[in-house]
Amino acid sequence: MRVLVLTPELPFAPGGSGGSTRQFHLLRGLRERGHDVAVVAPVAPDQRDAVGVLEAAGVESHLAYRPASRAGETLSALLRRPALVPAIAAEPLLAWQVDVFWTRLRAQLDAAVAAGRPDILYVDHDWSAAWHVRLPPGIPRALTLQNLTWRYYAARAHVADGPRRALYGIEARRWLAFDRRHLPHWDLLVAVSAEEAAGAGAAAPGVPLVTVPNGVDTSALRTAAPPPPGEPPVLLYTGTMSYPPNAEGLHWLLREIWPRIRAEAPEARLLVVGKDPPVRADAVAADGVEIAGWVPEMAPAFARATAILVPIRSGGGTRLKVLDGLASGRPVVSTRAGAAGIPLRDGEEALLADDPPGFAAAVVRVLREPALAARVGAGGRALAEREYDWRVLGGRLEAALVRPAQRPDLSSPGAP
Repeated sequence: MRVLVLTPELPFAPGGSGGSTRQFHLLRGLRERGHDVAVVAPVAPDQRDAVGVLEAAGVESHLAYRPASRAGETLSALLRRPALVPAIAAEPLLAWQVDVFWTRLRAQLDAAVAAGRPDILYVDHDWSAAWHVRLPPGIPRALTLQNLTWRYYAARAHVADGPRRALYGIEARRWLAFDRRHLPHWDLLVAVSAEEAAGAGAAAPGVPLVTVPNGVDTSALRTAAPPPPGEPPVLLYTGTMSYPPNAEGLHWLLREIWPRIRAEAPEARLLVVGKDPPVRADAVAADGVEIAGWVPEMAPAFARATAILVPIRSGGGTRLKVLDGLASGRPVVSTRAGAAGIPLRDGEEALLADDPPGFAAAVVRVLREPALAARVGAGGRALAEREYDWRVLGGRLEAALVRPAQRPDLSSPGAP
């Protein structure tokens, strides 16, 4: 089957966002199963080196290169599509921003269809849900929901205070109305967890719905040998820190949890790995914290780690950092919000705690109880191999897309 992927963010790994990473591995999986895959996507100025990753995976690319100036890009889109001006008051901000991309993507979409009519159109993110009105008619269309954005803003409102709580609440309601308006127009919805699937089903009753979780390359994160005896224990926290829940989690960890850990385990060290760290390394180095920033390969960081920390309190979807931690074979200590969408049993595949004293105590336990750390790490690794390897999930996505691709009568007429 020929799958045409239309997405507002370039699929690539390593170094991409969670959504970019997910799509890259799943699309590579479709190619490995013999399917013809083409991608229509924008390319940001700092992503141009990543284009070769798609080509190396055998994915046909139709790319729209974004200018360095966001203001210039927006002005150009407004001049070409004046209807965007009133839409800014009617649509959620992210949906409006993604619509700005459309002025560049439409020509690439037409070229991709001309190169070979697809059996299915596979669109990424509920940010793009309104694109159904502009897709070529007569082709089944599936929408993958990296997360339900209204759930993301509702979670952000829950942990915010003051004016931000009200603003996040308003945006959550705008997004819920947006999803209810547009999700029913798709032939298939793909969710990342049972919780997200339930929300999508309520917003679009009657639309076929499948769950294909986020995953991890378990072959790239093989369980490493424990750090040598006598080495200070290293606690690892990873993530793109420009993503607000990750940055807030780091601040919460440093402010509320880390002093408690150090009081019980002064030899412990914290390693923070990820793009755009909000805290300068020299500001916290004296407290045993190393801010490494972005690294080209994560495996060495996991090999150094004694345990993986996920102090996340808001957000949406499921977190690849949790799955990476499970695959590493190291014990994961997470909040329940951080582990959302992944059925982890406390004390079996991870340790779960939601307040600073409880989180710190769980970390100290895995440092002081090697048998517990080994059991939880092995349980997490087994779960990752069994349920979350990208190769397993590629087969699930293939099965989901084949059904509507073989039933062109399902597709709703679009308006190009």
